Amino acid sequence: MEPVNSLLDRFFQRNDPEGRHYLFTRICENWRRIVGGQFADMASPVGRKKHTLILGARDSIIIQELTFQQEELLKRINDFCGVVLFDNLRIELLMGRTPLDIPLVQNTSQKLEPRRPEQLGGLLHAFPEGSSIARCYAKYVEYFNKKT
Repeated sequence: MEPVNSLLDRFFQRNDPEGRHYLFTRICENWRRIVGGQFADMASPVGRKKHTLILGARDSIIIQELTFQQEELLKRINDFCGVVLFDNLRIELLMGRTPLDIPLVQNTSQKLEPRRPEQLGGLLHAFPEGSSIARCYAKYVEYFNKKT
C-alpha cells in the first residue's frame, strides 16, 4: 500500500504543479497586508484565471483608479508570492459576489446549547419497553431533566 503523502504529492503535481491554488489562497488570506489598507479598501480578490487575478471593486470610479495602479498592485502581489504568479489584473464590479479576502465564518468558538423541547418525555410510552430506542429516548429525557 502506498503512503498517503506520496499519493497527495502525485495528486497536486497532476492538478496544480506550480502551486497556484495554494498561493492564491495565501494572497486572499493576506490581502490587506500585501496591498496595504488603501488598496484593500477599494478592491478585493474574487477569482483567478490562469495568469490573471480578478479583483472586485465597489464602483466604476474605483475601477478606473485601480487601472492606473495596476503595475504597483501586480508588483506587490508577485513579490509576496516570490514568483510571477500573475501578469495581468482584471478589475470588475463586485455586483453581489463574495470577496475572498474576508472569512465567511466569524466566530467558530461559540458553543450552542440545545434547547429543552416543550413536550419532553411524552413519547416514553410509545416505544417497546427495554428496546434500544426506548433506552435512547429515556437518556435524552434524563439529559434535559438534569439541566433544569
